[in-house]
Amino acid sequence: MRTLTAALWIGSVALGGCTAEGLYEPQYLEKVAPPYLAENKVVVLMHDHDLQYTFTGKPVSEIGENVTLTMPIGEILREVARNTFRSYFMYGVVFTDKLVPDLRYTVAIEPELRNFAFRYDRQTQGDVFDVLPGPNGDGRVAEPVSTITPSIRFDLDLTVYDADDKVLLKKTYESGWVAGESYIVTSRPHERVNATFHKALQAVMERVADDIRPFFAMDEVEG
Repeated sequence: MRTLTAALWIGSVALGGCTAEGLYEPQYLEKVAPPYLAENKVVVLMHDHDLQYTFTGKPVSEIGENVTLTMPIGEILREVARNTFRSYFMYGVVFTDKLVPDLRYTVAIEPELRNFAFRYDRQTQGDVFDVLPGPNGDGRVAEPVSTITPSIRFDLDLTVYDADDKVLLKKTYESGWVAGESYIVTSRPHERVNATFHKALQAVMERVADDIRPFFAMDEVEG
């Protein structure tokens, strides 16, 4: 069990003072199986400041408080939207920084991600123990093993427009705290945060697709 003890120590070091970067990683996304397919395209309005939005900050937890994470939130939002919506719309997704008639769209959506935060939580597994040397070097003591769970949260503001720029829907999606996969040790804890964000954002984008479905009802075909 000494190997496990050493691994736990390495895990603590990995959550020590450092900087880390999370990028868009398509392998973190699940395959989307949509309940409908619109014989149309969806236009996504994202301004330059939204595309360039980058989060840089520390976790809202004591664990990992010295970790500064940088994530290109705007880029990840764009790519997750692209990956998700192309399964719902036969003619794919078009991104634009301005709604113009030449786009010839039925519905356009404008997403804005706010209030991103992350944390690391420690849980002690009372039924799993590591055997360590006793305090005086004589005998051994059993100590419970701890795991770390990354969690993220964010809000997504959504505005939906029709072809005449009329607002059809305004809604805020609150992810709440979404827990990722727990681990005992990892040399890249920030990637666990990144993977959790990808999956949570994809789930919200599927909710968006469901909410805008009525605006494409006349264009649906059997999948």
